Amino acid sequence: MQVRLDGKLALLYTLLILQVLIVMIYVATTPPAELTASTTRASVSFVKFEASQVSQINQGNRKRPPIYLTINGEVALKDVKTFRLFEVYNHTVCWKFGVDEHKMRSNERFERCICNQGWHGLDCGQPEVVWRAIMASKQNVSLKRRKTARRIIHIFFLSDYDSAIAEVVVEELYNVVDLFVICDFNNAEDNFRHKLSKGLLQRQQKKILYVNVATKSRKPSRTVSKYVWDRVKAVVQNLRDDDIYVTTEPEQILNSRALMFLKAYDGWPQPIGFRLRWSVYGFFWQHPLKTTITLGAYTVGLIRNIYQSNSVLLRQRLDGDASERDIFGLVIGDLNHYGGWYCNLCQAPANIIIGLRNRIQSKEVHIENTIDVPFVEDLIGSGLWLDGKTGLLRVSKSRDSYFAPETILNNTWKYDWLVENFYAKLDYY
Repeated sequence: MQVRLDGKLALLYTLLILQVLIVMIYVATTPPAELTASTTRASVSFVKFEASQVSQINQGNRKRPPIYLTINGEVALKDVKTFRLFEVYNHTVCWKFGVDEHKMRSNERFERCICNQGWHGLDCGQPEVVWRAIMASKQNVSLKRRKTARRIIHIFFLSDYDSAIAEVVVEELYNVVDLFVICDFNNAEDNFRHKLSKGLLQRQQKKILYVNVATKSRKPSRTVSKYVWDRVKAVVQNLRDDDIYVTTEPEQILNSRALMFLKAYDGWPQPIGFRLRWSVYGFFWQHPLKTTITLGAYTVGLIRNIYQSNSVLLRQRLDGDASERDIFGLVIGDLNHYGGWYCNLCQAPANIIIGLRNRIQSKEVHIENTIDVPFVEDLIGSGLWLDGKTGLLRVSKSRDSYFAPETILNNTWKYDWLVENFYAKLDYY
């Protein structure tokens, strides 16, 4: 007993000595009050500032200019030689992103390109979704590599609360698209332009042309389309007939590999339609109709010469009774391999309510229930469509290769509400 008691006393004395030492070290290293008085209200920064930045910070409480670097004036689109996109192995030219580089370098006797899974063609330049589209079309498509890549001008529209999906569109397609034309129907103070000025998509803004079309919202779609086309013509100095004009509606994200294919090859029939996976509330639910088709891409020459500089005429044909093959030269995407994603109502419940009320007023949709936050949360949690009856299909992130765009999958911490159903009922797991 005495030995055990002495051991406890020794431990207590040791702890007491350590505490005294800690207090002494703290007192010895604390600077005098006159050195800390001037910094008690200063913000803490872990960024190393250059001399010019320090001088700007020390200018007092001057208001910093907004971070707004989008295109304001004319712009010339850059040309890119396609040889940068291909690799040569023993005189064999292969698509850099589709070839199995390890196998090609380990055996120089290969006289043909060995493709990675999901890539096809003699040079491995056809992604799975494009290759399947060409096979399904049963056309004699003769593809030829271009010396200079086409430039892509991507026009897409925003409704009041689609900024998150708009951000995904730009991040997902930034390395493929040469100019984004963002058409905003919202003229409120906190619209998308305001978010850009606060630093949203700051690194990508040099490719963004912002166009506010709020004053055109009551105009026919033909007028809006013509207005945007005229803005593009006025801004782009070196527009060419073989450039690609891509248009999508709000909440639509196209397949980046398919767009890159269109840039690098000649010979594909147009216009191009995209079959999109129809996700609802987030990428975890899929609409039972499974897909939706959108008019996606065509050359500037086609829109200028055949369709009188107005892409809405193409959409009018799409809304008619004609079949897909009568309208499109090629439809990229099928029921298992998608040409992109349509993330319908992928917003916070409160924003969904505002959007639904606008659609109900315009008689686009009919909902018998009272629309409030609990009602919307219950729809999301239980996987029901707006009618409260039609069940949505569950999608697995781990088992589905087309679950969501790569930007979403690589940044699940940022877009967690798009990949995880936070309103799911326990009995659904």
